[in-house]
Amino acid sequence: TVILRTLDIGADKQVNYLSQEGEENPALGLRGIRLCLEQPSLFRTQLRAIYRASVCGNLHIMFPMITSLWEIKKAKEICESVRNELVTEGYSVKQLPIGIMIETPAAALISGVLAREVDFFSVGTNDLIQYTLAVDRQNQNLTEYADPNHPALWKLLEYVAKNAQRAGIWTGVCGELGANPAAVMRLIEMGYTEFSMAPGKILSIKKLICESEV
Repeated sequence: TVILRTLDIGADKQVNYLSQEGEENPALGLRGIRLCLEQPSLFRTQLRAIYRASVCGNLHIMFPMITSLWEIKKAKEICESVRNELVTEGYSVKQLPIGIMIETPAAALISGVLAREVDFFSVGTNDLIQYTLAVDRQNQNLTEYADPNHPALWKLLEYVAKNAQRAGIWTGVCGELGANPAAVMRLIEMGYTEFSMAPGKILSIKKLICESEV
């Protein structure tokens, strides 16, 4: 399976070709799915490529920076429109599983509702820590405040996992927490089944999981 995250630009991820206007609070600004919905032609171009590639393998689509149900519904409408457009043009395309990033407390707290609209969750722990603890992830002076063991973070993680299980969808972790040995075991106990990490961490985490009794 290859999961393709739709364009996730904004805040700490900038590209020159978009010529985005400066924002006083870019972490709270036009980023992720917000940018895609504000610039649908950009979004549709990427979706056309994804759907055309769908016949070549097992692809999933994932929307970043979701905070509300209406964003998912709007993005899915555009996906269906693009898919129908390609079929009309004579292309062979598949229906693709659609998931979302859980990166904000808002998304975590309404995850029970969101789970009924998607096929999977991926929790972006780096941003979830930033938004939950009000800590700028780019500010090196605040490192000690970005506590991956903060109880508020783990309550949200547990809540998301429970809601995913109730809805019958899988949920994973994308972020530094997914490569933390102690955190991985705790997350597995909660019900997380997929972890994204830097390539150099894969073997040690895989060994840990294979040797565990969880």
